[in-house]
Amino acid sequence: MQENNKDILLEVKDLKKYFPLKSRLFFNNKSYVKSVDGVSFKIHKTKIMGLVGESGCGKSTVAKTILNLIEPTGGSVKFNDKTIFNVEKNSYIPNKRMNEIRKDMQLIFQDPYSSLNPRKTIEAIVSEGMVKYKMGSKAEIKGRCEMLLNLCGMDKTCLNRYPHEFSGGQRQRIGIARAISLSPQFIVCDEPTAALDVSIQSQILNLMLDLKEDLSLTYLFISHNLSVVRYFCDEICVMYLGVIVEKGPSAEIYDHPLHPYTKALISSMPISHPLQENKRILLTGSIPSAGKIPSGCKFNTRCKYATDRCREEIPELIEVSTNHLVACHNYNSI
Repeated sequence: MQENNKDILLEVKDLKKYFPLKSRLFFNNKSYVKSVDGVSFKIHKTKIMGLVGESGCGKSTVAKTILNLIEPTGGSVKFNDKTIFNVEKNSYIPNKRMNEIRKDMQLIFQDPYSSLNPRKTIEAIVSEGMVKYKMGSKAEIKGRCEMLLNLCGMDKTCLNRYPHEFSGGQRQRIGIARAISLSPQFIVCDEPTAALDVSIQSQILNLMLDLKEDLSLTYLFISHNLSVVRYFCDEICVMYLGVIVEKGPSAEIYDHPLHPYTKALISSMPISHPLQENKRILLTGSIPSAGKIPSGCKFNTRCKYATDRCREEIPELIEVSTNHLVACHNYNSI
């Protein structure tokens, strides 16, 4: 079945972001931290793509590079069939055009405590983008602020108050109201529930799902909480040290994981019933230094199934069933 390109909102191809390390005295050879090293995926309109992995695997760097907040080292990103950048072709979108597209690409931050300016009122925070893009008169913008806060479960009496007067969950609702203020198509959710109490997390996730349906939004959802990603996302990309090791539909990834790293992550999920058995897979070996990535498969230092081929040859991301891809030499024998 041929894929309809009109349904693709975001297309990422071979995305790379390397950070140079300081070279030692008297030596000119430079080394790099390969934070993102050849990541590719597509997100269809009104769908949710989950990006999961351990801390430091490059999830947030992928998001910042996609949004053109940091300069890419390689690869390309297309949004709504418009090229944001293509490093190999030396093609970069002009700043003026990027500012226009930014209305359609927004970000929900991880920490609701540090992401809101403590010196500004809630009205000033939510209306900042609307004022910049001149989306109406002062009265119209204030009315839209009230409507947005109401959509996010907040009262209009919040407008003249300051962030410190609200709880973490309320602050995140304000952050979400700010993110949707410009009527975006695409929102990057950078672990939006990580700093919240468990009792509040489900409320925020349900709010985001309601907004997705009401406003036809598309999400890139970054998280390390596999229990959340399982039910929240349509597709999942599993990252390890800057590369995607497994990708596919959410249910398929959890019911039939193929990569040993994915299996270990899923086994670490807390059980939902006291009578349920959970065989925890403990990873041995050491996590490689960011500046000294091993040759071959990056996971070979922690994988009990690693062979000489794994230590020498980088596995390609291959499709083993419908839309289910894995980068592992031994996936069919584990």
